[in-house]
Amino acid sequence: MTDAAFFPDDLLKDIRDRFYYVESDPDGTRRTFLESASGSLRLKSVVEAMSRHSMVPDQLGRASSGSRQAGEVMDRGVEDVRLFVGAISGTIMPALSSTHAVFRVVNAVLGSSPGINVVTTDLEHPSVYDSTERFAGVYGKERRVAHVDSNTGSVSPDSVLDLVDRHTALICLIHASNVTGAIVDVKTIASEARKISPDVYVMSDGVQYAPHAPLDVEDLGVDAYIFAPYKAFCVKGIAFGYLSDRLARLDHWALSGKDPTDWTLGSAEQATYAAWSAVVDYLAWLGVRFTEANDRRTRVLAAMNASEAHVSALLKRVLNGSPGFDGLLQSPHVKVHGFVDDSSRRACLLLFNLDRMDSQQGVDLYDRAGIRVHNRVRDAYSSAVLDALGVSEGIRLSACHYNTPDEIDAFLKVTANLGRVSDEEIASAGAQVSAGGRSEG
Repeated sequence: MTDAAFFPDDLLKDIRDRFYYVESDPDGTRRTFLESASGSLRLKSVVEAMSRHSMVPDQLGRASSGSRQAGEVMDRGVEDVRLFVGAISGTIMPALSSTHAVFRVVNAVLGSSPGINVVTTDLEHPSVYDSTERFAGVYGKERRVAHVDSNTGSVSPDSVLDLVDRHTALICLIHASNVTGAIVDVKTIASEARKISPDVYVMSDGVQYAPHAPLDVEDLGVDAYIFAPYKAFCVKGIAFGYLSDRLARLDHWALSGKDPTDWTLGSAEQATYAAWSAVVDYLAWLGVRFTEANDRRTRVLAAMNASEAHVSALLKRVLNGSPGFDGLLQSPHVKVHGFVDDSSRRACLLLFNLDRMDSQQGVDLYDRAGIRVHNRVRDAYSSAVLDALGVSEGIRLSACHYNTPDEIDAFLKVTANLGRVSDEEIASAGAQVSAGGRSEG
């Protein structure tokens, strides 16, 4: 874990200038955005790339300059996925969403592996939790679930490894929790699991981890790593997965005339690949401030290391406060869930509750004060984790590298005020939920 350190003020201003809607909603309403776990702010360059490349009508493999351009854009996008995750080998799989990608991988492994059990945890997003349950049933495998430690909000390597035996086909693990922010030690689990079951496949859901810290899938030792670009400054409509050579060769949904390691289904929108390359361009730009190296991968790693240090500093400020502002851990009307006194293996993402109000009321009152956060309740997306934590609901704060220390202070100031809000104000809050329902993230 990188030591906590804020970006210099001038750089943070440059970073924020590259994003849309940093300080206000599209309707002009001023707000502080602390809800990146549901979907990050969008880079201006991403939107520009989408617009530019969406105009090209040509399909791949045609005798036209538009077709050639589309192919070049997609090839570069795939290479930029490789560069971002550190994939020297293997295959890059595009998918409609990260959930779509996870379901495809779990189906392929459990449908092909002779192993008789699959191991996961109850810290997982439902993409993993539900897919392992569904396909274990389809293929007659036993499903084993390691449990969250309600004190730490995480799962230890030992709790997972205790469920692994020589017959384990697949281990599925979230890398960073979208509910507690805890970072799981995927590398240790993968390494130690293969001492027990040498042929075991290991898949990691990196959706919440990938936007905030450097990645090296080769070093992690996983067979599959899934992430969602819209959580990493990009757009919805596509996700990517790294697949190891041996996993990519497994039987999977595919057209019979394709290369057996090709996991592409249908005609992809080349503009989404261009959008992802715009993200990597941005990270390479940011990395120049922290390294003199010329190669793109080193610059991206430098950017992600610096981003990790910045969000670590934001997390410490949220928890411990700053001059004039109590942190959440010092606030008597706040209960932080799944957290002890060690913040070294965590994203800047926390689940908490406020006295005297439910989570929807809290979210509404924060919103009225210009702070955008979200809540997690026992629904299709969060029930397993909340049950494991022993809570029914909670408010979630999730920050990113474009957030400032002043924004954290603004959040803490509002939090202090909510400890003194009247019962009448609480009763008037929280009645409305957006028409679109609850988000997946």
